[in-house]
Amino acid sequence: MIDRIVKRDGRIVPFNRDKITFAVLSAAVAVGGRDRAAAERVTDDVIRLLEQRSRPDSIITVEEVQDLVEKALIERGHAKTAKAY
Repeated sequence: MIDRIVKRDGRIVPFNRDKITFAVLSAAVAVGGRDRAAAERVTDDVIRLLEQRSRPDSIITVEEVQDLVEKALIERGHAKTAKAY
């Protein structure tokens, strides 16, 4: 389970999956979408990928999350949203 994340400024903060969903939904809205359920599915994909890649005692970074969000969006056919993200 992912419980912490390293921010760009180096701070380690609690992980919050809702921030991913909000960012994905915001990017979707920017290109005319508004499907929160789709944003949740992308978030689920990202969490699954992060859990597969994470090692014990490692802390994920914001950049890792962003890369996986873009990957998940493209794989789900949301290239426009990925560009807006």
